[in-house]
Amino acid sequence: MIMRKFVIQQFTGLDDSTVQRLHSLGLQTGSPFWAVRFYPFHGPVIIQADDQRIGIRYTVFHTLIGG
Repeated sequence: MIMRKFVIQQFTGLDDSTVQRLHSLGLQTGSPFWAVRFYPFHGPVIIQADDQRIGIRYTVFHTLIGG
């Protein structure tokens, strides 16, 4: 399985509950994470950070990487 490494660039533009949930999972600006799986048609993205896998919306992923 090929995983691609990313770093969280920003939380700007995400709603407060999403930001709070990501923070509670240990994700902060500058945190590294790996994209494990991209589902087709801009479906969810499975990411791995701190030995845990999390499914997030594509739009949230795109925001986190600064897109």
